[in-house]
Amino acid sequence: MRVLLVGNREEDFYLIHDILDRNRSPLPAELDHAASLEEAKAMLQQADYGLVLFEHETRDAAATNLLAEFLEARGAIPFILLTEHADEKDVAEIIQAGALDCMQRSELNGANLMRTVRCAVRLHAMQRQRRIAEQTSRTLSRAVEQSSDPVFVTNGDGIIEYVNHAFEKLTGYSQQDVGGEPWLILKSEQPLPMLYRELWETIRGEVSRNLQVNRKKNGEIYYVDESMSPVRDAADRVTHFVCNCRDLTERLRIEAQLVQSQKMDAVGRLAGGVAHDFNNLLTIITSYSELALDNVLSENPAQARIQEILSAARRATELTRQLLAFSRRQPQALRVAELNPVVERITKTLPRLIGEDIELKFVAGEGLGRVRLDPVQIEQILMNLAANSRDAMPQGGA
Repeated sequence: MRVLLVGNREEDFYLIHDILDRNRSPLPAELDHAASLEEAKAMLQQADYGLVLFEHETRDAAATNLLAEFLEARGAIPFILLTEHADEKDVAEIIQAGALDCMQRSELNGANLMRTVRCAVRLHAMQRQRRIAEQTSRTLSRAVEQSSDPVFVTNGDGIIEYVNHAFEKLTGYSQQDVGGEPWLILKSEQPLPMLYRELWETIRGEVSRNLQVNRKKNGEIYYVDESMSPVRDAADRVTHFVCNCRDLTERLRIEAQLVQSQKMDAVGRLAGGVAHDFNNLLTIITSYSELALDNVLSENPAQARIQEILSAARRATELTRQLLAFSRRQPQALRVAELNPVVERITKTLPRLIGEDIELKFVAGEGLGRVRLDPVQIEQILMNLAANSRDAMPQGGA
């Protein structure tokens, strides 16, 4: 350890140097000397010192404060003041200024100096460890508070003691709302107490990670991936639990939409394949019906029956066309037509899609004129709108 003596008394330098040299075995140290505060600052800038011994008059508080501020800026280097005729008030002021200890010059001997140096170095190390621990604690506290994931801490009995800002934002519960409440306050349902007791006993000894369905303060349901970990003390006793949550509500909603979209795509593919094969059969039925109709006289009663078969086949062809439109296999066919008749024809088939508890009304527009359109695409648009409206009215309506 390098020690710097700041003062203009040469005899003190030789005395301290001799004391440190004789005690090199328990405390190896090298002593340097600065005759003034300015020289000491320059030397402190050039080398790393583990201790500063500062000689000063007891009334020179300004110099003490100046040195303390400089040493603190350099990384909190410990220093001891060597004074003469200092009373209790002077000693208190010196310690308050930042010195770790104060020593009378008249008591400057080997035993007293080494004891004071060891105590100062040990005290400085303890203070440094405490500052590091406090800084680490503040950093961890800010990290948890500013985390984007909800975090809450309970005691060993499951009573909430702390929640971060993300928790308040997600659930709507503030620290005042849930502080002192059991963590079960978040659960969306109230199962049997035995079930939660068994769950609590299961997670007491290890980390538990589950997908939970919880309820916000406003009653809204949300989904979270909860990871609850026990916090143990030095004796390995569980004193607290910390729960880190990841909100999965939006992700699960998107996944559900994707699954539904995949289901609808599969249904569309199936419907397209069935409609294509069925359309081939209808082509045969329609062709043979038209041939039979040409070979039957108009006054023959069979003509009406064949006409019914032909009409039914054409209606079935219309249904297959709608299935092909649903599966998006119908080729685009643009033509110029009135929009109102196209929409009116399509609205006749929509009640089967939206159900009987929803009323559908069509009001024809005026002065629309003729437009170039694909009736199949118009039908697909209206079917999507009708399906979305149906989903928005689960209790029915108009």
